Parts: sequence; structure tokens; C-alpha cells
Amino acid sequence: MAIELFAGISGKDVLAELTGLAEAVLPDILYPATVNREMRHIKAVLRVALEYGYITKVPKFRWARELSRIGRVITQEHFQAIYTACSKAIKPAGQAHTSGDWWQALLVFAITTGWRIDEILSLRRDDLDLETGAILTRASDNKGKRDDRDYLTATALEHLQRIVGSQPLVFYWPHDRRTLDVEFHRIQGLAGIDLPCPDADKHECTEACHRYGFHSLRRGYATLNADTMTAPVLQRKMRHRSFQTTLRYISLSDKMKKATENVYVPEFLRARKAD
Repeated sequence: MAIELFAGISGKDVLAELTGLAEAVLPDILYPATVNREMRHIKAVLRVALEYGYITKVPKFRWARELSRIGRVITQEHFQAIYTACSKAIKPAGQAHTSGDWWQALLVFAITTGWRIDEILSLRRDDLDLETGAILTRASDNKGKRDDRDYLTATALEHLQRIVGSQPLVFYWPHDRRTLDVEFHRIQGLAGIDLPCPDADKHECTEACHRYGFHSLRRGYATLNADTMTAPVLQRKMRHRSFQTTLRYISLSDKMKKATENVYVPEFLRARKAD
């Protein structure tokens, strides 16, 4: 899409075209985040063009305004329900362990490490120490592009011991990536998970609209540990390059509730409530 947009404007005044592009690309059809993503691709192309001397400067971009949303964070109650429903999982099949054990290990690993799902699936048996609980995510497998070592909780380690076998990967998944999402959604359905879709008035909902994604587990990790870890430690564990990214992942709802308890209330109103 970005290449097509760039090709469409390349024969005109690039500076003038790009200045208002974010406001002109059918905002009622494309989400602002989609427009901005394509704009970032165009900006990257222009930076290369500047480097090679094809243009004299990269224009300023007027980005489409995006809704400030907090992504879904899995609740402890829903996590427990999904964990229990894993006993009805049917994939991965044909392994020495049960499908339920595999999924429970995956969920516990995700909620106790904050790893991205692709990082989890890439965890190698050689990078797991079942004695100490040490784990290693490799630069080639994570978004942070650096090797990082962490340690599992005793509970997570116990779950992994049930599924580790002779396969080179800890979470061996003999199916395509799409099937992983389908099975995760199916398990959630069995757990009674039926979330409201925030965009129900804008599109025709699918099953995925009413289910948690794997990233909800990552947000859950950040939220549940925000009060017990310092922000720099949390940033390191989640491998965010930007500290601002870490802050966006931390849910402030519980902190806001605690702060509200200390908000000044006139004495006569408090006395009236007591009466």
C-alpha cells in the first residue's frame, strides 16, 4: 500500500502531497493507525532518497490522529478460566504430553515472563536450564534484537518440565501459526470468554473480536508486576527500546484507584456519608 501511495505522488510536488496525506486518505475507510503505518513506510523511503541525494530534504509529516486506547489486559479471573479449559485442548496432538499440558505451560510461561508469542515459540531446548530455571531469548528471535537472559518462576518451571522432550524447541508446535490462534480462541470459547468488541459499530465482528490475543498476556504481565518492579527493570524484562513504550504497557487503573482514596473530600461531606 505504501509503495502504491508513493508511486501515486512521486510525479507531483512531493512536499505538498505528503503534508496533507494523512488527512486525505479516506479516514472513514482506513483506521488512522493504518494510515500512519503506511506513512512511516513512505517516510523511510524518503530518508533513503535523501541519503542518496535524490531529494534535498524529508518533509514534515502531519500524522492522522489515533484513538488513545488501552489494549486488552487479561484478568486473573479470565486467566484461571482459560487455564482450566486447556484440559479440553485438542492441539498439538501426537506428543508425549497432553495438549492441555502444552497450553497450560504456554499460558503460565507467557504470564510470568512477558515474552512475545513468537519469542516463546522460538525458545530452544538448549536455552532452557531445567535445574536453575535460566532461559535465554536470542537476538535473532526477539524484537529487541539482543540476547537476553531471565529466570523462570518455580511454577513456570514445573509446567515446562511436563512438556520438555526430545524436540529442539521447548514449545514445539507442529501446525501453522494461524492454527495456534484458532485453537487459542476455541479454548477461550470453552472457558466462556465473550469480550465486547470496541469496534462493533464499525465492522462486522468475527470470533477474534470477542477473544483475547496473546499480547493480552504480555500486557497482563506488565500490569501485574508494575507495583513490584521498578520501571527500568520492567523495561529490561520486556525488552523495550523506548521507556515510553514500557509506560504505555503499564495499566494505571489500580494506581488511580489508590490515588482516588487519598483525594481531598470536604469534612462535612465525609461526615454526611458517615451518618
